Amino acid sequence: MYGKITNRLNLVSVCSMLLAFVSQPAVGAESPPFRAWWPIVNLEVEAGGRGFQTFDEEPSKDGEIKQRYGVGSGLTDWLFLELEGEYEKEPGGARKFTGYEIESRLELTQTKAFNEMPNPVDVGLLFGLSLPEGDAEPYEIESRLLLYKRLGPWRGTGNFVVEKEFGNSRSGQLELAYAGQLRYRLTPNIQPGLEAFGRLGEIDEVSIKDQQQKLGPGVFGFLEIKDDVAVKYEISWLFGLTQLTPDHSIKWLVEFEYKY
Repeated sequence: MYGKITNRLNLVSVCSMLLAFVSQPAVGAESPPFRAWWPIVNLEVEAGGRGFQTFDEEPSKDGEIKQRYGVGSGLTDWLFLELEGEYEKEPGGARKFTGYEIESRLELTQTKAFNEMPNPVDVGLLFGLSLPEGDAEPYEIESRLLLYKRLGPWRGTGNFVVEKEFGNSRSGQLELAYAGQLRYRLTPNIQPGLEAFGRLGEIDEVSIKDQQQKLGPGVFGFLEIKDDVAVKYEISWLFGLTQLTPDHSIKWLVEFEYKY
């Protein structure tokens, strides 16, 4: 038990040193996160896609699209690696491939079985490295604190995000963001709830009203195909809460999961 925790903390220390190494003054911020990650890691292979599209009367905020398609696998019962490719369409522009992201997710607490008393909070970390398609765009390192709470039929997920750009056109500061999801488990197939996504700005100039904030209802669930194969889905309709946020966004996720 202690050996596992030590190995995980050693890996966390290496990732933290990498983040500190690139945290020299650097410039810009990306769009808000659009997934609330669980800290729970399973021995499974996942493949799928996720994305969002915005709707607004102002042309400058209408029709933005971002999509990611990827594949990943649990290497152990506490470490998951994933590779994603990203496509974007800016308002009034054309859809284009923008780069790759490599992500690692670490589960720091031992997940309890469904019929056992749950942990007070399940905790994990996510580290991501974005590799842009063009030389003019910056690289980005992302780190997230992942929290998950189970209370009766309720499921709550919270992500606290720190991002840092480096390379060309880079931003000058660490930037903060968040992602959250609350759902009610009617059945494994149907779980209504709420999602929230947003940015807080640069670490030395935190602001909510000057950033994009989104909140809205959604439906989530798992559709079991066989004992070891399932489809995970999420779909949400999000409302903009600040002047800079598009009035509406639709957010979706479809993922095939094979447990081994």
